[in-house]
Amino acid sequence: MTISKALLAALPVLICSAASAQQMTISKVEPPNWWSGMTMNQIQLMVTGENLDPPLTARSRSPQVRVTRVYRTPNSSYAFIDIEIAGDAFEGFHLITLYSGKDSVALRYPILRRKSPSGRFQGTDAADVIYLITPDRFANGDTATDRIPEMTEGRNRSNPLGRHGGDLKGIIDHLDYLADLGVTALWITPLLENNAPTLSYHGYAATDLYRIDPRFGTNAQYEELVREAHKRKLKVVMDHVSNHIGINHPWMKDLPSADWLNGSAASHQHAANAKADLIDIHSDSAVRAATTLGWFTDNMPDLNQRNSFVARYLIQNTLWWIESTGLDAIREDTYPYADPHYLGDWARCIMAEYPSFSITGEVWIGDPAVLAAYQKENRITDALDTDLTSLTDYALFDAFTQVFANKGSIRLIHDCLAKDYLYWDPYRLMTFVDNHDVRRIMYETGGDVHRSLLALKILLTTRGMPELLYGSEIGMMGGKDHGTIRADFPGGFPGDSTDAFTARGRSTEQNEYFRAVRQLLHLRKEHRSLAYGKLFHFPPVNETYTYIRILGEERIVVLVNNRDEAQKVSLVPLRPYLSGKKTLRSLTSSLTIDLAAAPEVEVPANDALILGTH
Repeated sequence: MTISKALLAALPVLICSAASAQQMTISKVEPPNWWSGMTMNQIQLMVTGENLDPPLTARSRSPQVRVTRVYRTPNSSYAFIDIEIAGDAFEGFHLITLYSGKDSVALRYPILRRKSPSGRFQGTDAADVIYLITPDRFANGDTATDRIPEMTEGRNRSNPLGRHGGDLKGIIDHLDYLADLGVTALWITPLLENNAPTLSYHGYAATDLYRIDPRFGTNAQYEELVREAHKRKLKVVMDHVSNHIGINHPWMKDLPSADWLNGSAASHQHAANAKADLIDIHSDSAVRAATTLGWFTDNMPDLNQRNSFVARYLIQNTLWWIESTGLDAIREDTYPYADPHYLGDWARCIMAEYPSFSITGEVWIGDPAVLAAYQKENRITDALDTDLTSLTDYALFDAFTQVFANKGSIRLIHDCLAKDYLYWDPYRLMTFVDNHDVRRIMYETGGDVHRSLLALKILLTTRGMPELLYGSEIGMMGGKDHGTIRADFPGGFPGDSTDAFTARGRSTEQNEYFRAVRQLLHLRKEHRSLAYGKLFHFPPVNETYTYIRILGEERIVVLVNNRDEAQKVSLVPLRPYLSGKKTLRSLTSSLTIDLAAAPEVEVPANDALILGTH
């Protein structure tokens, strides 16, 4: 029996209808379906309903789905049932009947056939430039979803911290724009249902872990987004949260178990910002515990991943979203605050199912000696068995901030990169000059176009996997707070006076900036040495910084001038790397340098020359 999407969507109704005349009822089963042929073929069903009283038993009527265990739980609103799915299980509904005393209720559990993995689960690496989108602030493609009766917060663009109406269709409508821009992957901040009266726009306080927020669209539209992005050679990164849920999650009215959370709404610790203490051999155990057991905020209940049912739920939920959509990577939010043993198991389960997948952990630490400890196979410690391939490179971000916001020495960037020996693979780190949590680079430079572009030139030519915040390509300024940092993209919303998605709608200054950023992005795509090339650099001299990327026969030289006046930079240190090369040619202008005749080259103020060899 093949399952139609319409029938699959109606499954909860079918369950309720089947049980409506009985004392025992089922209102929800999670995960809502699974697939035959998965590495994880033994899964745990979380059944929500009424009067699921022990002693509860279950029996499968399908020879291809076997019930292996039913767990006793203190809360009769929930049951946990382990099932094993045969590798050749047919696509269709498989009948499982629950029994309690004289009562019984049947659920028809859907098993789907897996889609071809071709072009899915690709992973991200140094060849990618990741475009970070806050969906509520990017583009409103469907105004009909701006207000949903069941959702407590509607659109209010006059409130910087309110919902503004951006949605999945708005992103889908602008995929061609993003592909032309030259980015290769989209990191979209959380899309799951956040049914809260305020601050629901950011998505980090989920109230249903299996549902796209209807103000953003539907689960089917998320699948469509991934599919359409892949057609344009754009990958999709899911912003995932294991650490916490939203205070309005239905669990908060009826917890599956007393230890489902770390603490309670009435009594809980606040998370300690002691991420370094997790690897500090002298740290106090109570301080370490406060980091992983404390609540991030009072409105974000902290999940207890030491509870095996919670851990199993979260792992299966993650795999479900990956398999359902075909997405390519995950950025894991608030990584150090969740249980580290769970996180290691979670990552290993994902990578066992999808070997080409990649996970970036958000670790907001500026010290490379601490940050590196969170990457797999690091040189620091085995205290954190993360299995993470990538981290958010807040160490390099801090160096960028000191140089471009505080007029620090360019040596800070050099010295940060000089500590790359600490990492398992520094080329896999996610690098950035800003993101949705910090002030935009244009704001930090006081609107200085040249210095903002210089920061992006370094970002897009040094090692790592760069991330750009939406609007960076037009020099969006933002402000000090989240509401203004995450400002609306001009032209993405009905009634906008300008449309920065088009050249005609952009100002002259915006077009000049856009062209410069687009050129850099396409250079990175065209020259693989800018992604995979080994980085060699030299100690800065008079605020000039020289480095070279080498891959095979390709060499790309970058000469940075961090001063307000033009300076000459010596090419002599580069000679051992340029043997047999006659000229350097700018990849962004008509400049050509004869290596035999010119021992130095002038670099304009607050600029960088990006030079190829011939």
